[in-house]
Amino acid sequence: MKQLRHIYIISAMALGLGGCLKDDSAVLNPNNTTNVIEFANTANLTSPTTSKYPLLSVNVLMEANGTLNAIVNYTGAFTAPEDITVTVGESDPAVLAAYNTQNKTTYLPLPTANYTLPQKTVVIPKGGRKVFFPINLINSDQVFGKNYVLALAIKSASSGIISGNFNNMLYLLSGINKLDGVYELHFKFGPNDRGYDLFPVSWYYSDVQIVTASATTGTMRNLNAGTSVTTAVHAAVTAGLPSNIPSFIPLLTYDPVTFKITAVANNTVGSKTALLNPAVTDSRYDPVSKNVYASFILKEAGKADMIIYDTLFFKSAR
Repeated sequence: MKQLRHIYIISAMALGLGGCLKDDSAVLNPNNTTNVIEFANTANLTSPTTSKYPLLSVNVLMEANGTLNAIVNYTGAFTAPEDITVTVGESDPAVLAAYNTQNKTTYLPLPTANYTLPQKTVVIPKGGRKVFFPINLINSDQVFGKNYVLALAIKSASSGIISGNFNNMLYLLSGINKLDGVYELHFKFGPNDRGYDLFPVSWYYSDVQIVTASATTGTMRNLNAGTSVTTAVHAAVTAGLPSNIPSFIPLLTYDPVTFKITAVANNTVGSKTALLNPAVTDSRYDPVSKNVYASFILKEAGKADMIIYDTLFFKSAR
């Protein structure tokens, strides 16, 4: 009898669980959900989860004029049942003020002289899910290091429900130059008294980045060695094993008109310095492939000069 009671109880529990699963499937049915109209929430969302308003960090190429595209989404299980006209404009200034207060930040509104909104409305097409809302940037080289934010709001829509969470979006603009990106590094060292191998190396251990340091300079960051632009030193190979050149982080300067690499320096403290290799006259950024080619000489007291040949094959934006 005791064993039969256990079987009965287990059977009853199984039936109960089955009923719960059946109820949950009804809740999870896409037909029971409703789409909303909102600004796209991308991987660059950097605001805290507790923030009332969302903030996206956006890289902006530093040049005289450019375009930033905000994305308006029809978010949910369905595509747009009809053409939906969405009106977009600047957020109320109180939105950025509230963000700064809540998150203890000091972001500044992007000056009106640095942008225009060429249109006020966009159309999410029938059967579609998203549309770009263009923002014309003026003298975007002026946004570097300024913590400027452009706050936009969805003002109205011809049909559908406007999101209550992503109807405002704050865009934190970070100025970058053309060198900025993620690369695959190939390098070769000349004869040296440091023990580094001389054969050409395809650095497969991790990607390398160039991080904007100013309008015309970029710091090479070896992600195998760290994430800071003052600690992620240049890659090396010793006796076939991965290693690094201590206290040496190349800082590349380029001419934004000719795209030539015009100088190399060390971006961290220490006795090492660097200069362009005068025997190589085509160190450059290639605007077509976006690759970077640089040859330079590493100099250090008590050591012989060592030539380094770097080729950085562009992989993606950073």
